[in-house]
Parts: sequence; C-alpha cells; structure tokens
Amino acid sequence: MTAVQAPEGFHSAVHGAVHATNGKQGSSPRSRTAPVAFALEPFSHLTLYTGNTMRTGTTGLLNTTQKKSNQELVSAVEDTLNYSLETAHISGTHITIADQDARGPLDSDRAKYDITVKLFFLSPAGVSTALSVQHVDEALGHLDAVLHATDLVIDHFILAIPNQSFDENELDDAELEAFAQEVQQLYLPVWKRLSDLRTGGRIGRLGVTEFSKQQLVILKEAALAVGAVAPEIDQVNLHDCCVLPKELIEYAKAEGIELLTHGDTINILPKSTLATLLQPHLPVASELSLSPNFVLKYSAVLGGRGLITRKGYIVDAVAA
Repeated sequence: MTAVQAPEGFHSAVHGAVHATNGKQGSSPRSRTAPVAFALEPFSHLTLYTGNTMRTGTTGLLNTTQKKSNQELVSAVEDTLNYSLETAHISGTHITIADQDARGPLDSDRAKYDITVKLFFLSPAGVSTALSVQHVDEALGHLDAVLHATDLVIDHFILAIPNQSFDENELDDAELEAFAQEVQQLYLPVWKRLSDLRTGGRIGRLGVTEFSKQQLVILKEAALAVGAVAPEIDQVNLHDCCVLPKELIEYAKAEGIELLTHGDTINILPKSTLATLLQPHLPVASELSLSPNFVLKYSAVLGGRGLITRKGYIVDAVAA
C-alpha cells in the first residue's frame, strides 16, 4: 500500500495541537486542525486500528460508573481519526487508518502477559447472517500486525455473535429449535475454525458471550458432532442479569466452563455511529454508509500484577 501525504503544513499543525493538549496523556479534547488531501475520496473499505486506550486517555476519560466498551470504542475511534489520518494508507478504495503509537511488540516477554481477545461480529439489528471464517482470519492478521507478532498465542478468545443477549428464562421448544438451526447454519463454521486454532495452540481457551445453559448445551452438541471443542468460557453481562441462574452455574461447574462478567453492549458499533464518527473526516465515505463487519477488542495484562498495559480496538467496515 502507498502512504498518502498530507497537505503542506498539516503535520506541523497536528504536532502543535498535540503539545497544546499535553500529548497523548492530555485530558483536553483534541481535534484535527486541517483537512487531509484524500478526505473526499469514496472509500468502500475501512480498517482502523485505535491507539492503546491505556495511554491515549480514552479509557480514563470515561465515567467509571457508566463505563461501556462502546463508549470507550467511540472515544478511541474519534481520537484515531483526529490524529492519525495523515499516516493513512490507501490501496484502491480501501483505507487503513492506524494510530502508530498502538503498533509495536509488547514491552516484556510474551510469557509474562495474559492476552484476551473478543471478536464482535456485527450485523444490522434483527438480521441473521452467516458469520465469516475469512473475517476471523483477517481479524487475527490485524492483531498480529498491531503487536508485531506472528501467530500470536491468545490466552482467552471470546466470540460475540450478533444481536445476542442473555435471557435468564428458559427457551421454549420453538426458540430452542430456532437457535439450534442458527448454530448449524450461521455460527458453526466459524466455531470450527476457532476450535482448530484452539487445538493447534493459537488459542488457549475458547468461549462465547451471553449464552444461557440451554444455548451452551446446543453449541456443545453441534461442536462435538463436527469434531470441534465445546465452549470453555461464557461471558454474561450482569447489567441484564443481576443474579446468574442456578442451572447455568451448576452446568458450568460440571462442564468446566468459566463464567465471567463484562460490560460490553450488544451492538458495540452501530452503523449510524460509525457514519457520524467518519463524517467530519471522510464525508464521502460516511455517506456510503459503511457497515462494520467486526470489531476486535484486545488487551494484554501483565501477569502477577493485574496491570493492563495494552488495550485497543480494530474496526473493519465495508460499503453495504
């Protein structure tokens, strides 16, 4: 890909703006001070790597009592658009925007870190579409690129399927049948791919999010039937369920499934939100209504200290 040069004076303007807000650690709002040369190009494919939210301040600026990953993501995407367009790369109608501070290997030996990845597959609300195995491979390739790694070992990998919310009430027969069909038709190929990565050592533990006991049983049976592994982690948002059902707790204990809580929203990046974020920076691209394919959320925790040293997001979107 070819680096796109910014208009003359743009870099110095941004450099001055960064110093005016005390750099990446600043708490004042930051904004781009000049347009880039390609702002009006009709890009149909966007890949965006946010900065390390532990350093850019996008995590610390959130209201901790209402913190949601989509709020953090929106702040991180906005920050990246404000400060990283001048180093964007173009390949045809594909634009890649990356906060350069996010790229680079971990500060210490890989063995000292616990790496968690959550892959959010996105689709319009209420629309059921098959998950893409290609998107799994692309997302992992992006992660390797960000961390300057090859086949990076991921300790915990969580798959978030579109429009999935936790229901503490048991599903009726019709709902169970519908979910079983969705697993077979929409999710199983991606689960099999992730299972192969788990078996091959690329992934340490593999899990899902917002699954009830009945849904875990369905996925396990479908997975074992094709030689894939059963889920080992289930993330549940306690905002929707204050107390986990006894049946889920007992099943997880019997099956060796780790139950975790999280604060992620169902749709971490709505199409309309992405368009709003892009409009001031890439107006034509925003008008093309780019639809997010996936968001990959990653974090690296320094073992023994519980210190998050790297945390960021990777966004991939295409024109509908």
